[in-house]
Amino acid sequence: MIQEFLIATDTEDALRLKRNKVKSVWYAGGTEINRLNSTVDANCAISLAKLGLDTITDEGSFLRIGSMVTLQQLVASPLVPRWLKEAALTCGSFTRRNMATIGGNLALMSDHSYLAPALLASRCRLLTANLTEGGAYSEDNIPIREYHTYHHQFSGTLLLAVSLSKDLRFVGSRRYATSVQNRSAVHVGFGATLDSEQVIDHVRVFAAVHGSGVQRLSGVENAIENGELTTREDVQLAVQHAVTAVDDSIGSAEYKRYIASEGIGGLFAEFLKGGEK
Repeated sequence: MIQEFLIATDTEDALRLKRNKVKSVWYAGGTEINRLNSTVDANCAISLAKLGLDTITDEGSFLRIGSMVTLQQLVASPLVPRWLKEAALTCGSFTRRNMATIGGNLALMSDHSYLAPALLASRCRLLTANLTEGGAYSEDNIPIREYHTYHHQFSGTLLLAVSLSKDLRFVGSRRYATSVQNRSAVHVGFGATLDSEQVIDHVRVFAAVHGSGVQRLSGVENAIENGELTTREDVQLAVQHAVTAVDDSIGSAEYKRYIASEGIGGLFAEFLKGGEK
């Protein structure tokens, strides 16, 4: 239960407060902290509202999206690509979209994330801030795959922004749930590029599976790039064998593997047809 609420004055202050306060958590939109049966275990919340991280800016070949930008801002901005707007709209509650932030969604990296599968598939980069062991302030620019792979090691790292390249890359995601208000059973993301010789490369395949976390299907990625999987059916079969799933109240493991394969197979088919980039 949150018993203390602090407001950080800048990014360095936010990091120092987090380091000095036992059982503290950064407060972005608050949708997870304030949720009934939340997984957040903290008694001190550190607000990031005054840090100026709520803007979307065009930086030429890149789009910079501040970590405090809400899902509704993504939907409303003319700068944001359609695939990211569609991912944000998988959050069916307008009220929640006005609260939930892109940084908070990524920081949780949960199996019911609205944005993680699409952003991971996009190969975007993350701008981060941290304190060294000696207390020196530093910033970094890291690939999102690194943040996903070593997620627990970034628990004390502050997300400043998401950096999206404007290259011609196909990115798509699909969410499967009984309703827009319920948690998803599976949410998949697929991204790839086609080079000048029509060779598929830089493939990314991710599946957020309820009860089993956000998974990168590296074997499927490699098989597509090596030309071993060339049809929708090939990809679907490979995904079914690659996805880890468990039986729970949301659905059986078999069901989750099936819809994950359908979703990724469908996105692969869209990509082959020259779908939107």
